Amino acid sequence: MSEHRTVTVHTADHGDVVIPEPQWCIAPHSSEGYRVDIEHYGTQTPLLVPTACHGLAAALPVLFASRPFSPTDSRIHAVVELDQWHEFDPAGLDAVAAALVEHAAVLRVHARRLAALLAEEHQ
Repeated sequence: MSEHRTVTVHTADHGDVVIPEPQWCIAPHSSEGYRVDIEHYGTQTPLLVPTACHGLAAALPVLFASRPFSPTDSRIHAVVELDQWHEFDPAGLDAVAAALVEHAAVLRVHARRLAALLAEEHQ
């Protein structure tokens, strides 16, 4: 039997709201402005890219998030930061992964072209 946690969140519009706390949630829930603002979010997992100038650089962090009182969509989402944070359902997250695989091929082409350009430069 799994253990169910709850959390009490104080809100300006509904007072103390008691809600189930997902096991993956790491969000502090001391107080939110309004009940609709209550959000669960998990640990960020970034793509770590080794760089010569800054060591490992984090890119494209992904995390789980849900807004249980959202008027538009209260389901759990995977959230990825691109130019800003974007929500994805399972099919959307698969599309992001496919785009990353395709872009990895583009990066490999660029790496080989760069190597060729550098080799030409040293002749």
